[in-house]
Amino acid sequence: MNKEEEFDETQDLADKAQFYILNQKYSEALKILKKLTAEENAGPHIFYLYGLALEGSNSFEEAKNAFRRVIELDPEHKEARQHLDKLIDG
Repeated sequence: MNKEEEFDETQDLADKAQFYILNQKYSEALKILKKLTAEENAGPHIFYLYGLALEGSNSFEEAKNAFRRVIELDPEHKEARQHLDKLIDG
């Protein structure tokens, strides 16, 4: 599989995970996102979706870590910072 095919597959899986999150099927989203976050080139969007799924599953400490990872990768990611602040402030 070439890089473009890998990107397309990752994007398709991320889209599927986002669909699950929007439909509050967090455990389904987490199954996909656990695999994607383990990949070497996982970007901030993948970790952001992972944080949303964890937050939706009431795994707040893990969600904080995911949102922190997003901010490490993209310090300007406003949504991740908002979710992290909300979780910290409780």
